[in-house]
Amino acid sequence: MYDKIAEFYDKLGWKNYPERLWKHIVSYFKEINFNPRTHLDIACGTGILCINAFKAGIKSEGLDISIHMIRKAIENAKDKNMDINFVQEDMRSFEMNKKYDLITCTYDAINHLLTLDEWLMTFSNVKKHLNYGGIFIFDCNTLKALRERWNGFHMQKDSNGNYIIQKSIFCEDKGQASATFTVFTRRDKDLYNGFEETFTEAAFSSKDIIDVLNKVGFTEVSITNMEFKMLDEPDEEYRNVYVCK
Repeated sequence: MYDKIAEFYDKLGWKNYPERLWKHIVSYFKEINFNPRTHLDIACGTGILCINAFKAGIKSEGLDISIHMIRKAIENAKDKNMDINFVQEDMRSFEMNKKYDLITCTYDAINHLLTLDEWLMTFSNVKKHLNYGGIFIFDCNTLKALRERWNGFHMQKDSNGNYIIQKSIFCEDKGQASATFTVFTRRDKDLYNGFEETFTEAAFSSKDIIDVLNKVGFTEVSITNMEFKMLDEPDEEYRNVYVCK
């Protein structure tokens, strides 16, 4: 997964989401007077969230199942002269032999796990690695998002002349959607690099997710938007952000 896309991930503008989210995280932490000293980002991708946490004076680490993403994260950190530890690990079974004040999992990475049992494994592992009084933040696509945004054909061209073609299909009975991304990144005026990857995501109701979080020991769970404003009807949104204690 993400073998081909890792090299172009940031160039396609997908690094913008974790950068925006981190700004909202910082504002939210100021509101609740939370000052984490250590941070672990699971499914860290190209390391953007870790880099932003490091800039904020937090000792940050990242893990991802894709060695290609890990290599890109290491490269990004070195480019900024940052000493950040990145390791190839599976979010369902990682063992870091330490605990953290803050653990994150963003940009709907959790949706790549296709069963609630896998979500439970991940949440249980996160709880084991979280310090007392620590916070776990993750976001996910909702069933509404997969049903309406991962079902059909979409094409977009960014300001740099890169093309992204998304062909998706949603299976209502499984609560899963598969999307094939065909990407053309501009190399020169009339030359492009092209590649294609297919991803499958699963979504679950907010009630099912909260039940699983409670089962592993998270007793305080809030569902918010990206700006950490509480949602009255989270299942009617496209993306939910969970804050778990």
